[in-house]
Amino acid sequence: MLLMTIATKSLSSVPAGIVRVATAGIQIPVSFVRALIHRREVMRLAELDERGLKDIGLVHSDIAGALATSWLKDPSAVLASRSRSRSDIANARREHAVRHAAIKGSPEPMLAKKADFVVARCA
Repeated sequence: MLLMTIATKSLSSVPAGIVRVATAGIQIPVSFVRALIHRREVMRLAELDERGLKDIGLVHSDIAGALATSWLKDPSAVLASRSRSRSDIANARREHAVRHAAIKGSPEPMLAKKADFVVARCA
Protein backbone atom coordinates (compact mmCIF):
# COMPACT_ATOMS: atom_id res chain seq x y z
CA MET A 1 0.00 0.00 0.00
CA LEU A 2 2.86 2.38 0.85
CA LEU A 3 4.51 1.62 -2.50
CA MET A 4 1.25 2.44 -4.31
CA THR A 5 1.02 5.77 -2.49
CA ILE A 6 4.63 6.67 -3.30
CA ALA A 7 4.15 5.74 -6.97
CA THR A 8 0.94 7.75 -7.22
CA LYS A 9 2.43 10.83 -5.56
CA SER A 10 5.60 10.69 -7.66
CA LEU A 11 3.63 10.28 -10.91
CA SER A 12 1.33 13.17 -10.04
CA SER A 13 4.31 15.50 -9.83
CA VAL A 14 5.50 14.56 -13.33
CA PRO A 15 4.24 16.95 -16.00
CA ALA A 16 1.49 15.54 -18.23
CA GLY A 17 3.56 15.98 -21.38
CA ILE A 18 6.26 13.65 -20.15
CA VAL A 19 3.68 11.03 -19.23
CA ARG A 20 2.12 11.27 -22.71
CA VAL A 21 5.53 10.89 -24.39
CA ALA A 22 6.38 7.91 -22.20
CA THR A 23 3.01 6.32 -22.92
CA ALA A 24 3.45 6.83 -26.66
CA GLY A 25 6.96 5.39 -26.42
CA ILE A 26 5.58 2.26 -24.82
CA GLN A 27 2.64 1.89 -27.21
CA ILE A 28 4.80 1.72 -30.34
CA PRO A 29 6.73 -1.42 -29.32
CA VAL A 30 3.54 -2.97 -27.94
CA SER A 31 1.70 -2.44 -31.24
CA PHE A 32 4.71 -3.82 -33.15
CA VAL A 33 4.78 -6.98 -31.02
CA ARG A 34 1.00 -7.34 -31.41
CA ALA A 35 1.36 -7.02 -35.20
CA LEU A 36 4.06 -9.72 -35.20
CA ILE A 37 1.88 -12.07 -33.16
CA HIS A 38 -1.10 -11.52 -35.44
CA ARG A 39 1.10 -11.96 -38.51
CA ARG A 40 2.12 -15.36 -37.18
CA GLU A 41 -1.54 -16.30 -36.67
CA VAL A 42 -2.40 -15.18 -40.20
CA MET A 43 0.44 -17.35 -41.51
CA ARG A 44 -1.25 -20.29 -39.76
CA LEU A 45 -4.47 -19.43 -41.60
CA ALA A 46 -2.56 -19.77 -44.87
CA GLU A 47 -2.17 -23.47 -44.08
CA LEU A 48 -5.96 -24.02 -44.24
CA ASP A 49 -7.60 -25.36 -47.36
CA GLU A 50 -10.21 -23.45 -49.38
CA ARG A 51 -13.12 -24.99 -47.45
CA GLY A 52 -11.71 -23.98 -44.08
CA LEU A 53 -11.08 -20.45 -45.28
CA LYS A 54 -14.53 -20.19 -46.82
CA ASP A 55 -16.04 -21.04 -43.42
CA ILE A 56 -14.57 -17.85 -42.01
CA GLY A 57 -15.29 -15.81 -45.14
CA LEU A 58 -11.80 -15.64 -46.64
CA VAL A 59 -9.84 -16.90 -49.64
CA HIS A 60 -6.09 -17.44 -50.05
CA SER A 61 -5.64 -14.15 -51.92
CA ASP A 62 -7.00 -12.30 -48.86
CA ILE A 63 -4.32 -13.88 -46.71
CA ALA A 64 -1.60 -13.16 -49.26
CA GLY A 65 -2.74 -9.54 -49.42
CA ALA A 66 -2.78 -9.21 -45.65
CA LEU A 67 0.72 -10.65 -45.36
CA ALA A 68 1.94 -8.27 -48.08
CA THR A 69 1.26 -5.29 -45.81
CA SER A 70 3.98 -3.56 -43.83
CA TRP A 71 5.47 -5.38 -40.85
CA LEU A 72 4.27 -2.49 -38.70
CA LYS A 73 0.64 -2.96 -39.75
CA ASP A 74 -1.61 -5.58 -38.19
CA PRO A 75 -2.59 -8.09 -40.93
CA SER A 76 -5.57 -9.36 -38.94
CA ALA A 77 -7.22 -5.94 -39.28
CA VAL A 78 -6.89 -6.24 -43.07
CA LEU A 79 -8.46 -9.71 -43.00
CA ALA A 80 -11.30 -8.54 -40.77
CA SER A 81 -12.18 -5.69 -43.10
CA ARG A 82 -12.08 -7.94 -46.18
CA SER A 83 -14.26 -10.56 -44.52
CA ARG A 84 -16.70 -7.89 -43.34
CA SER A 85 -16.98 -6.33 -46.80
CA ARG A 86 -17.50 -9.74 -48.38
CA SER A 87 -20.30 -10.57 -45.92
CA ASP A 88 -21.90 -7.15 -46.53
CA ILE A 89 -21.95 -7.87 -50.25
CA ALA A 90 -23.46 -11.31 -49.67
CA ASN A 91 -26.15 -9.79 -47.43
CA ALA A 92 -26.93 -7.16 -50.06
CA ARG A 93 -27.29 -9.85 -52.73
CA ARG A 94 -29.53 -11.87 -50.44
CA GLU A 95 -31.71 -8.85 -49.71
CA HIS A 96 -31.83 -8.03 -53.42
CA ALA A 97 -33.08 -11.55 -54.17
CA VAL A 98 -35.73 -11.19 -51.46
CA ARG A 99 -36.80 -7.87 -52.95
CA HIS A 100 -37.22 -9.38 -56.42
CA ALA A 101 -39.14 -12.30 -54.96
CA ALA A 102 -41.42 -9.78 -53.23
CA ILE A 103 -41.99 -7.89 -56.47
CA LYS A 104 -43.04 -11.07 -58.29
CA GLY A 105 -46.11 -11.50 -56.10
CA SER A 106 -44.92 -12.25 -52.61
CA PRO A 107 -47.11 -10.71 -49.90
CA GLU A 108 -44.07 -9.15 -48.18
CA PRO A 109 -43.85 -5.54 -49.53
CA MET A 110 -42.22 -4.20 -46.36
CA LEU A 111 -39.37 -6.66 -46.75
CA ALA A 112 -38.81 -5.40 -50.28
CA LYS A 113 -38.53 -1.79 -49.05
CA LYS A 114 -35.95 -2.82 -46.46
CA ALA A 115 -33.95 -4.65 -49.14
CA ASP A 116 -33.95 -1.50 -51.29
CA PHE A 117 -32.48 0.45 -48.39
CA VAL A 118 -29.73 -2.13 -47.77
CA VAL A 119 -28.78 -2.42 -51.46
CA ALA A 120 -28.72 1.37 -51.84
CA ARG A 121 -26.56 1.74 -48.73
CA CYS A 122 -24.03 -0.86 -49.90
CA ALA A 123 -23.77 0.48 -53.44
